[in-house]
Amino acid sequence: MPQEPWTPLTIIKTTADYLAGRGVEEPRLDAELLLSNVLGIDRIGLYTGFERVLTGRELDHYRELVRQRAAGRPCKYITGRTEFYSIELAVDERSLIPRPESEHVVERALDVLGGRREEDFALVVELGTGSGAIIIAVAANAADAGFVATDVSADALELARSNAAAAGVAGKIEFVRGDLFDPLVVMGLECRVDMLVSNPPYLSEKQWECLPRSITGYEPREALVAGPNGTEVEERILEGARLFLRPGGVIIMEIDPSQRDYLMTAASSFCEYGQVRFFADYARRPRVMEVEKKK
Repeated sequence: MPQEPWTPLTIIKTTADYLAGRGVEEPRLDAELLLSNVLGIDRIGLYTGFERVLTGRELDHYRELVRQRAAGRPCKYITGRTEFYSIELAVDERSLIPRPESEHVVERALDVLGGRREEDFALVVELGTGSGAIIIAVAANAADAGFVATDVSADALELARSNAAAAGVAGKIEFVRGDLFDPLVVMGLECRVDMLVSNPPYLSEKQWECLPRSITGYEPREALVAGPNGTEVEERILEGARLFLRPGGVIIMEIDPSQRDYLMTAASSFCEYGQVRFFADYARRPRVMEVEKKK
């Protein structure tokens, strides 16, 4: 690295080259995000304040963050923040990092809720909430609805509750610990749920083995891997939802695009379900599955 001046532009370029040489996918973006975090400014501020010279303490802090990123730790775990559906969330190793693909679940959920009559009150349940990204985004944008979110991990629920409070929707969501539908049994929600949303684990064990260390070394395996086939949790959701959905209620669930045909067959095997629909992501791959319970 040049010894001086240690300005943002010099540091970003040098760091981007360094990270690129270590196989980081978006080296310049990560360099900007890490430096923004150290300086407490947004990315635009890095360029409007291009003449700023960093102090020794700031450089030491930045070098430590870059060291972590070069070792494989995800940038968003390092900064502890991410944006999802225009909402800033805290993230750490207690939960999966929310992906842009999951925003399609939010979009579809809001479309369905928006099509209801104004006087109808809906009960929305998220299974496996993790950081709370999906349920918080839906709750922040939907009126006249109640929300319940479940997760088997007490640590993830703690994170989700904190994110809900920061987003101003803590009073709208009830977070309950338990595996999938178990909390709903205790709450007596049989045939009372209008919508089930979920981004369940949907990777197979073989798929997990092929992922980069930046994922396998840091993100919780149980939030990504469903089992040998990858469809085990989705199948449990399809089977269990029949007991909790009202007639006309829907499941809105993120899937692996390769699972479309298998899950279509699985859903169609239950007589309680009617229409099954799939919605594409930005790459035009089937990413969201919607299953309606017959009225």
